[in-house]
Amino acid sequence: MKTFSIWSFVFIVIGILSYLMNWMIDGYSEPFIFIGFILLIIGAIIGFIAIAKKEKGGTKYIPLVTFFVVLFLVSLYEPFQILRVITWLKNIT
Repeated sequence: MKTFSIWSFVFIVIGILSYLMNWMIDGYSEPFIFIGFILLIIGAIIGFIAIAKKEKGGTKYIPLVTFFVVLFLVSLYEPFQILRVITWLKNIT
């Protein structure tokens, strides 16, 4: 495993933990969802960098698959969370 593969995996795991923290607390917490979404995107970008640099090993593919699976599950079970994050990103700029 190389540096980009490891960092991609770390960002994806922290992003998933942030989503899980939102489900553990009562109600809806925008910062947890926002941080989780941003960390998932950063992990996917770093995963694409690892693939572009042709790092050895199959670890570089795990975060990318996890990224798409997590976004699919979130949009399947709680579709309005994606809309909230996009609206929040629009209001920041």
